Amino acid sequence: MLHTWIRKYFSEEQVPKALEILSRYGTEAWHHEQDRVLRDAIIVSRGSLESLNAAIDLARKDYRDVLIGEEVDPWVIAELRKEHEGGGAAGEN
Repeated sequence: MLHTWIRKYFSEEQVPKALEILSRYGTEAWHHEQDRVLRDAIIVSRGSLESLNAAIDLARKDYRDVLIGEEVDPWVIAELRKEHEGGGAAGEN
């Protein structure tokens, strides 16, 4: 599922760097909800490696700061609504 989100927001050329950035979260015992945090970091980045890096830096300090996007960011809310309605991350079923 995570790769679907990555491919939705990042070009093939950007995928290796995006994966490298994402790999920095989940390395510590206190890095909670890894799948959810990484998914939300990808969504809030909107395809910017710089923004993805900033989101992961934020999550490494307090993962809840990234997850709050689910509650307040209309873009994140719309993306998650599409996923929950069966559209998948890239319009897949």
